[in-house]
Amino acid sequence: MNQGKKIGYSSPLRFYWDELYKNQKKLTPEFSDDIIFSLLRHNILHSPLLPDESLEKRDLLITGLELWAQDSKRDLLHIFFIEKYLQDFLENTKLSDLDGIRKYLYDNGDQKQITYTKTKGNANCVYYSFGLHIPNEKHGYAFALTLFENNTLELYFSHGKNNGVLSDKFYTDLNKRQDIQSITLSKMFRLAINTIAYMKCFPECVKEGVPKISFPRGEDRSDNNVVFKMSQAIFEESKPQISKIPHFRKGYFRLLQSDYFTHKKGQLIYITETMVKGKAQTVSKSENMEKFK
Repeated sequence: MNQGKKIGYSSPLRFYWDELYKNQKKLTPEFSDDIIFSLLRHNILHSPLLPDESLEKRDLLITGLELWAQDSKRDLLHIFFIEKYLQDFLENTKLSDLDGIRKYLYDNGDQKQITYTKTKGNANCVYYSFGLHIPNEKHGYAFALTLFENNTLELYFSHGKNNGVLSDKFYTDLNKRQDIQSITLSKMFRLAINTIAYMKCFPECVKEGVPKISFPRGEDRSDNNVVFKMSQAIFEESKPQISKIPHFRKGYFRLLQSDYFTHKKGQLIYITETMVKGKAQTVSKSENMEKFK
């Protein structure tokens, strides 16, 4: 990225911070953030449905509010991409080993119990959440990945005023379609999962802190900030590119599960593919894998 160019970053959960929280804070400045969260949650759950509102939309709003509460306590992981090209790479990297990645996430995630308001039931799961900052964009992403005991994977996303939930089964169906909405949602699903896979596979490209920001928008709310740079392993090592846009290798993240991998079993790696009179595969694996285990 041009060092002389002024840099701003998108802000995750901007709708919750700038509209719900700030408006309530003006009305009740003496209230703590915890009390404001409880008040907002109560108001959302008990107010009459608007003409264009459904119970499903209300549930999504509550999920986003819970992510905001995590952020207000400075617990949410905030990830900054140095280059926007990294977003393009992760959005377009196929999930050829979704079962393996799902198993890896389930084995290495945080245990959590979800309580359902309607059924008053509980479900054990593994939970990942993070905010994603993209350079020179207004709206960031907030993701919450939930893996249930039956191996179902669900993704909640918040992007500006838009939010939604995707399951791994729904993603498989979306991936077969070619309309703009399906393509956009498929990229969102890949971006969330591949961001975690990238962090685990290339820890040498992850640094604590925040990048230099010319137009701050509250990017350092959290005490848990990391910066991602692009690994050289994801670039084509062929002829110099005429275009300044990075040319990425085609590949995918894979979990090594076979007993054949005596010393590497259970590790997440990136496999790049090239064609030279047949198919050849190159495995990219960080030397610093232990850091993020």
